[in-house]
Amino acid sequence: MMKTSCCHSRKFIQEQNICVCTNERCPNYLLATPLKTSVSFLQLSLGMILVFMILFCFQDNSVSECSISDKRSLSGIISASGNYSKPATRENVRLEIIEQNILCPDQAYAQVLIESAHLQSYLFKKTNNLLGMRFPFKRKTSAVGIFLPDKKEIIYGTQEELKKYSTQNHYAVYRNWEDSILDYKYWQDECFKVTDKYLSFLGAYYAEDEKYIEKIISLTQKP
Repeated sequence: MMKTSCCHSRKFIQEQNICVCTNERCPNYLLATPLKTSVSFLQLSLGMILVFMILFCFQDNSVSECSISDKRSLSGIISASGNYSKPATRENVRLEIIEQNILCPDQAYAQVLIESAHLQSYLFKKTNNLLGMRFPFKRKTSAVGIFLPDKKEIIYGTQEELKKYSTQNHYAVYRNWEDSILDYKYWQDECFKVTDKYLSFLGAYYAEDEKYIEKIISLTQKP
């Protein structure tokens, strides 16, 4: 019986040669993990015979070429599953954060690395979600669907169509990773009113006049 190497449980799924832990109590939840299995003496013996035959029949350079080819093939499968418009490298992600005018770009980039397990998490590869964003049911969004991790299911639709899943554990799904950063910008614009933060700061630390903020607002309002 196969178990995960991280928490030794049978809670896992396999997609495109990648095994992912689905044990919510495991620190490795929704991340790739190797599997462990018990091997019988007969299986071990047959495996050793097979390895001996391969080494005997093929030259060392042929085996090396085969290994490299397999790695390239696996990499191609993983990249294709993400539907990226350009490779999700650290450099590209950092540049995209700057181009999208994300507030506090250095801190936002650090968030990306944490939330996406340095661009390697199962959630990111499955949904193009770099920042662990939930699906927004009201504000402006670039998300195109919702991922239900408990069911391992992606459902595409509009905000109105997906409202019925709002009480379930879920994450946002994007066409590509750039849209994930764009949605984070939408979230910042909705939640962080920089002007209000600045005025609050002035009221608390700058002026003694209790009506100082009201005066500023009245002078900056459009006629």
